Amino acid sequence: MISYTEGSIIGVPTKSPTGQNPVIFINTYSGAGVTEHPEGEWSEVDLTGIVPEGTKSVRLDGILLITQGTTAESADLTVAFRAVGETYNYTYNMQCIEASIGNGQRSNAGTFVAVDDDLCFEMKWNRSTQGQYPLHCSYGINLGLTAYIR
Repeated sequence: MISYTEGSIIGVPTKSPTGQNPVIFINTYSGAGVTEHPEGEWSEVDLTGIVPEGTKSVRLDGILLITQGTTAESADLTVAFRAVGETYNYTYNMQCIEASIGNGQRSNAGTFVAVDDDLCFEMKWNRSTQGQYPLHCSYGINLGLTAYIR
């Protein structure tokens, strides 16, 4: 059986959740978030000051984005999550693909992620192509925190 973390209190934003808690924002065209979350490496996401002490898990919702450049290439964006200190190298929980020149994809994405006692979890993202837009694809990840469980 799968191991689960249980909680009894759910908190959601009082106002619209759109943009209030963008905990993961990556844009390969502008470079935003790439240093904080290097591609292909597990990086820690710290929710201190965003969720209350005692939080057991959080709900992340948002979109994965691919903007196809002028080079014929298949673009594949994946995002994975795990607990801090976990060593298993998960491949992905979220994925977005685009294969048509001049087009793009905007894919809704959402998942619950367990957090540790320090209110942290780890994430990793990968893309299938390299290079800079507009010659090559541009990738984006925009995930906000829409709920927590204590």
